[in-house]
Amino acid sequence: MRPINPRRVVAALLAVFLVPVLAKAQASPSIQFFMPNGSYPPRELRFEMSMDNGRVETFFTDSKGKFLLTRALGLKPDAEYRIKIIGDGVSFDTTTFSFKEYGVYYIPIYLKPFTGPPTQPAKLVDLAEFDAGVPAEARQAYENAMRSFKEAQRDDAISGLQRALEIYPDYFRALNDLGVIYMKINRLDDAASMFERASKVAPRIYHPRLNLGIILTRRGKYKEAVAHLQALYKENQAISEVRIALADVLIALNRLDEAEPHLRTALLDSKLDRPTNGNAHYQLGLLLNKKQKYDSAVIELSQAAESIPRSARIHLQLGGALLQLGRLDDAQRELLSAYQLGGAQMGGAQLMLGQIYFIEKKYESAQRAFEQYLADVPNAPNANEVRAFIARIKGVLGRS
Repeated sequence: MRPINPRRVVAALLAVFLVPVLAKAQASPSIQFFMPNGSYPPRELRFEMSMDNGRVETFFTDSKGKFLLTRALGLKPDAEYRIKIIGDGVSFDTTTFSFKEYGVYYIPIYLKPFTGPPTQPAKLVDLAEFDAGVPAEARQAYENAMRSFKEAQRDDAISGLQRALEIYPDYFRALNDLGVIYMKINRLDDAASMFERASKVAPRIYHPRLNLGIILTRRGKYKEAVAHLQALYKENQAISEVRIALADVLIALNRLDEAEPHLRTALLDSKLDRPTNGNAHYQLGLLLNKKQKYDSAVIELSQAAESIPRSARIHLQLGGALLQLGRLDDAQRELLSAYQLGGAQMGGAQLMLGQIYFIEKKYESAQRAFEQYLADVPNAPNANEVRAFIARIKGVLGRS
């Protein structure tokens, strides 16, 4: 039997006792948010964290309300922090919490119960109850109209739905479907009128109200749109399409930190159809481009392009992000796709292509791209700068 080496015994004992201590010292402290009833949050949460040096940052938890306080975020030991999370108006109120990071490894935060007036959620309703009083003649006109629509006979479909509404003005299906058709052909005033009527007939059904909010956004009435969609969201927080529409108008108002959690939560919804999922990825990519987070934008926009490959605007935003990252070949490919799909409406693609060609010293191609940009966007605010750049290229080429 070999004699016991005391040094080895001491070393082994030290290892046993030090391993958990070191592991604890190296572990990142974590915050865990809980709903007022003690359950995990059903989605990502956005919160502000203030440091005692005056710095204020916005962060997001994971989908279960957990957040790691890593050194990579610039968080320092022996510092005091204050967290504030804005109430959602339905399930919890605005909550604040303060703590010192040093020596703390788990911080549970229970959100305050919501104390405001309860809102009546818009429930999913069986449309059959609205069909009960529809006369047979109106129902037949509706069915004929929808058959025409499926056969791409749009004018006949519109006439048929109008006929159904002449017979029965409160025919919800006809009102909503005629509004959708008008929306598809950009007759936004007519569409809004149909959706307003449909909302009065069936206020508990969210689709017409959602489309009204989208129309307000398209018209550039952003303040009205955000008020309308926020009210709808309070009643329909589980419906991802409402979140996406609200995020769209928040991005238009440059309220990017408010829009981001709506999009990230919506993208966790496995029930989203492919185009809606693609649009959510596009909106998030657009938002990240605005935040100059180009690497992350490329990831989202690439996924959007997979879902909606023939969307010119997606290829335009993706090309712009790739250009900012210096990935010129990839950027050129996406920008050419954007212009091929969108033509003059994607004139910005030619501006960025001109920049790429100039960087690559392909001066003739750069000149053609800049000139095409001015032809497509004659009232561009940077038109004078682009003309000056064209003159500079001509000088390089020895042209007058």
